[in-house]
Amino acid sequence: MECIVIGAGNAGRPVARILNHTGNQVILTDRKLLEEFSPEIQETIKIMEKEGVKLMLGPDASLGVENVSYAYISPTVPENSPIRKLLKDKQVEILGNENISTVINDLLDLDIIGITGTLGKTSTTHILSEIFKEAGYRVWTCSSRKGNLLSEVIVDGIVKGLHKKNDIAVLELPHGTSRLMSKVVLNVGVITNIYPDHLDEFDYSMDKYVARKLFIANSSKILVSGLQCMEYLKTLRDDTIYYCQGNNNHCQVNGKLEDNILDISYNIRGMDIKGYFKTSFNLLGYYLENSIAASTAALAYGLDEDSIINGLKSFKGIAGHMEYIGNYNGREVHFDAAFVPEGLIKTLECFNNKELIVIIDNPDSTNPRDKFKVGEVVGRYAKVIICSGYNETTKKYDIEAANEVIKGAEKSDALKIPVEDILTAGTLSIKHSNPGCTILHVGPGAITNYEDVKTKMISGIKEGCKKYE
Repeated sequence: MECIVIGAGNAGRPVARILNHTGNQVILTDRKLLEEFSPEIQETIKIMEKEGVKLMLGPDASLGVENVSYAYISPTVPENSPIRKLLKDKQVEILGNENISTVINDLLDLDIIGITGTLGKTSTTHILSEIFKEAGYRVWTCSSRKGNLLSEVIVDGIVKGLHKKNDIAVLELPHGTSRLMSKVVLNVGVITNIYPDHLDEFDYSMDKYVARKLFIANSSKILVSGLQCMEYLKTLRDDTIYYCQGNNNHCQVNGKLEDNILDISYNIRGMDIKGYFKTSFNLLGYYLENSIAASTAALAYGLDEDSIINGLKSFKGIAGHMEYIGNYNGREVHFDAAFVPEGLIKTLECFNNKELIVIIDNPDSTNPRDKFKVGEVVGRYAKVIICSGYNETTKKYDIEAANEVIKGAEKSDALKIPVEDILTAGTLSIKHSNPGCTILHVGPGAITNYEDVKTKMISGIKEGCKKYE
């Protein structure tokens, strides 16, 4: 069919690409010229053009609706926009996200495990993938480590045939991606937790945010959930398999850590499987809870204990997630991506007995965050807080963001320093610390701009070692 996709932004690009991949004649339009997009997006659009998508970019883009039968309109296009009126006047049929999701579901003829939630999606995805690999499966792993826009990463994988080259797909599904995945049938769905985040996208309504996350309750044959989500799920499904850290009667899978040994006991009543196993475990922080989540999903899918044990043993962590960088002049340096307050607490608790110097990159990625709350949380743990105003995602400088974090920590006794960038923050972290201290990076840049942020921080730390020691 002939169709037009209005808007070459984050919503429109994957839609245009998947429609083109399935044999449709597709026009991608946007009022912006190609050179007005970021270099990364320009490359993606050029790839799409080579694949057969016709581009119509610039102020006259609306002329492309003359001879099309179907249209997809990006959600950022205003309801009262001329293009919407033009499409209505020409009686062009509008495709919604559910239509595109059905197309994707028809393409994916392998078992799928999907992981959503506010925190823990990425590490749970990779831990579970490692378990399946140890069980002998060929695994298509899709997470934010592959790219910031997961819908685009998933579509790219489909175009490259990854769904045909593997036995199972383990897909991280953030709330944005859920729009295109709502009709995709999941053999096992995992929801880790739901905390306030991205509320600016949901009219600052927690109810709307929760509703978006809970798409997974309808699309999953088997649903696994952290205990924290029980209040949201109890009226939707009575067959949810709950997991938790500790020992709770509401959980069918319980895990506890003692002396670096992880014990997991399970009694999944609906499947009539129960048992107990243990394995060595040396990772920090949230990896514990997310390992329990991955183990629960693996058990629910039907994997044996040995595969799970071997997978947990072979998993060594993810770059940018509680990553150990090294020792610099007696300071142990760690690199983490936490920036949601609840996630920050889990990370910071791991260093509660240390003299902690915290480097924060601008908490606003493409969305504004509660920077005051970030500062308040970090202030409970840190001896020194050094916050960069540079947004590592948008590549824009905003010292007010750093100042807001510092303001949030005003009741803390910590030394508080706003700076222009992570390089400077790294340098000052040496100046304001002593051997035996721990330097910890937190912030979204560890995900959205991993290599660059890590390199700049380490360069700054090395410079500080030369300058101040």
